[in-house]
Amino acid sequence: MEVRIIAEGPADKDVIKALVRKLTGVESENIITILPSDTLDETDRFSGNFSSWQLVLENMADNSFWENAMATITETDYFFAIHIDTAERGEPGYDVNQPLRTGVADWKQYAAELRKEVAQKMKALIPAQYHDHIAYAIAIEETDAWILPLFENVKQDTASHAQPKERLRALIGVDKKLQKQFVNTGKKDLDYAKLGKLVAHDLKICRKKCYSLDAFCNEVESVNLQLASN
Repeated sequence: MEVRIIAEGPADKDVIKALVRKLTGVESENIITILPSDTLDETDRFSGNFSSWQLVLENMADNSFWENAMATITETDYFFAIHIDTAERGEPGYDVNQPLRTGVADWKQYAAELRKEVAQKMKALIPAQYHDHIAYAIAIEETDAWILPLFENVKQDTASHAQPKERLRALIGVDKKLQKQFVNTGKKDLDYAKLGKLVAHDLKICRKKCYSLDAFCNEVESVNLQLASN
């Protein structure tokens, strides 16, 4: 089996790659990130080593993008893990305005409704022939929300955090031992490759407290099972 990752950024793809490996057992060499790519020229629109929610959505509707993506696949069993955050969902071009964050009583239900809206938008853009080969890695706000349960006793779904990235940095930043483990001093940022492996190791804990992570994992498991049975 081969897996291709389409994500907003390098941190997102590091977390998603670790999760896909855990859930499917696919080896690293068969999990390739198409967007962003660290190996090809940034001026190349298809690959660049940068990405954004705009590029993710733009490429979903681009037939040439999908043709190029399929050209990297040599096996009959494959799927795409497509990531997008919801933090910018109200911006022009994204335009997913419901449900609102205000007055939420059930954050898990909120996460489920928002994920459904974003998935529908993405599915409408993607050519129909790929629909059965996709797992949507839709992170409510940011993928940092998927990691939070490992660093604090989360009583509600992590969708309740409007700024999960800042919260995660704060939790790690106040502990010198955690800083040493999970801060990449060269990049002056959190080490998401290590954090992704930690989430994969303690995945059951994170899935219980984060609906959007659990939903992505369910889709990966479902696609994996479907392909294995063909």
